[in-house]
Amino acid sequence: MKDLHHNIKTVQTLDPAVTTTNRAGAPVDRQGFESVEHIVLFGASGDTLSESVRTDVKLEASEDGSNWAAVTEADDVNGGPVSAGGVFATIDSTSLDQTDYRIGYVGNARYSRVSLVLTGTHTNGTPVSAIAILGAANVKPTV
Repeated sequence: MKDLHHNIKTVQTLDPAVTTTNRAGAPVDRQGFESVEHIVLFGASGDTLSESVRTDVKLEASEDGSNWAAVTEADDVNGGPVSAGGVFATIDSTSLDQTDYRIGYVGNARYSRVSLVLTGTHTNGTPVSAIAILGAANVKPTV
């Protein structure tokens, strides 16, 4: 049997919280790993979602963990596509909340993160959290 537990590392990048404003996830350092998968978990929105009241989930990358740029190239992701602004998911309807959205970053930058960009007034908010799973460790076991 293959052992997944000792071959991955998980990082909580967005603490579980009701979200009413933009949030940037913690940087994920890929050093020592060959892959990273970002998973964003949405709960039930407390607001009526629409094109004018929505949350965009954006993938960003950085060489130094400080200066961030949107990931826009299809070759840099698995599970895309990404928009010209780095958006890989838009939650603008109750049929799109209460689920998870994931994307793999395979670009050359050492650091990556997800950001939540809210459009419109989110009075009651939506519970959101995120984790990253690092895989293909250079040194095993990872735990």
